[in-house]
Amino acid sequence: MRVTLCFGGSILARDGPDVELFQKVGRVLRRLKQAHHELLVVVGGGRPSRVYIRAGRELGAPNKLCDVLGIEVTRLNARLLTIAIGKDALQDPPVSIEAAVKATFRGKIPVMGGTTPGQTTDAVAAALANSSRSELLVYFVDVGGVYTSDPKEDPGAERIPEMRSSELLELAGGAEVKPGMVGVIDPVAARIIYRSRIRTLVLGKEEIDRLPEILKGAEHSGTTILPSD
Repeated sequence: MRVTLCFGGSILARDGPDVELFQKVGRVLRRLKQAHHELLVVVGGGRPSRVYIRAGRELGAPNKLCDVLGIEVTRLNARLLTIAIGKDALQDPPVSIEAAVKATFRGKIPVMGGTTPGQTTDAVAAALANSSRSELLVYFVDVGGVYTSDPKEDPGAERIPEMRSSELLELAGGAEVKPGMVGVIDPVAARIIYRSRIRTLVLGKEEIDRLPEILKGAEHSGTTILPSD
């Protein structure tokens, strides 16, 4: 199975790199490759990315340059995950979707961060899944699924076990994309998921070890997003 995976910076580098979690993800990705899955990976920036973006703003940088600062942090995280994966990974993180797709032709796992200003790693992952014709797109996020509202702010928020991509688009559609934005899936990614009709999972980090079983159809504690009719 060809799978695009997006590991949010909020789980891999909440306040800084979580070395044990990077190691765990590396082990799981190696297992999946040994099971003949074709993998493409995107990594977010986490709080360190937002720290640099905030510093850039305080120094008077425009939004485009603040985006560049955030992208650089995501690429550092991508390089760390490349190290954790080892020889199965493309050693230099690709900086474009086209380069990432080409890496799969050589049997390598491409691990990339952001690409261009104005686009989050959520959107990069959705675009990569679309361009590579992945059969599945998987997001690992800190809240472990899609909710009716922000569970960090609303104690009454309920996880949505299964939904259609049109419903995701409706939930995400009102958010403004800006440097360092935080959300489960941003509106640009939601639109790509809707248009490309790719099956998508939104999971928490507690499901990382179970990913091989989940790809075989095992139940999970996150959200399944199905193509709209």
